[in-house]
Amino acid sequence: MRLALAAAAVLLLSSVLAARRVDPAEERFKAADALMDKGDYAAAREELLTARVDFKTGDARFVRYHERNGASWLREGKIKEARAAFTIAIRHAQRLAISDVSLARALTGMGLCLRREGKDQLALRFFHKALSARPDEGTRMFLEDQIQELKAAPPPSR
Repeated sequence: MRLALAAAAVLLLSSVLAARRVDPAEERFKAADALMDKGDYAAAREELLTARVDFKTGDARFVRYHERNGASWLREGKIKEARAAFTIAIRHAQRLAISDVSLARALTGMGLCLRREGKDQLALRFFHKALSARPDEGTRMFLEDQIQELKAAPPPSR
């Protein structure tokens, strides 16, 4: 009886520990986000590169990797680099037939780049696409604000 109880306890403990195992890439993504919040964009991109090492071809995390990379460039004000990263994220998502939070954020980031370049109508199209890509609640609210702002803006003078 004691042996059976001990075996059951070991099995329960091992299943709890297995459930707590965290994906190392997920930890790297979190660390990169924390670095971006501190304004250390170069270190954030290094952290993202470390996360990427274990990705295999066709890994859906590539979309998130490139989206986060684009976000770091955008926050740093380097629009050309941000657009390139968001473009790669969007292409990966299309190739893998993924429509998720990472795609929604990549489309949002692309829209923000376009706004910075004064291409508001094109940005509006990306914001609408992002809404259809299943964004999280915060991204959805941000997108709705951006769309409302663009629709309320007077047309550019010529």
